[in-house]
Amino acid sequence: MKKIAVVLALTGAILAILAQYAITNDWIWFKVFHTLGFIGYILIISGLASFSLWGIHQLSREEKNRIRRYYHQDE
Repeated sequence: MKKIAVVLALTGAILAILAQYAITNDWIWFKVFHTLGFIGYILIISGLASFSLWGIHQLSREEKNRIRRYYHQDE
């Protein structure tokens, strides 16, 4: 799952950079590249959101284990 998020984020970054380059240099099909750049931004945000959710999941798992160990230790 992490590999997919990395690939999506990198693909999005490439599309966004290509779109900015196309707009800056006045390419003929800059509208198409502008749309691809927007899709790239969505992919970047999706990849970062996936990493954020994975990190939150890992933190909550560690916290659950810590709480479980604390309460079972008293008994």
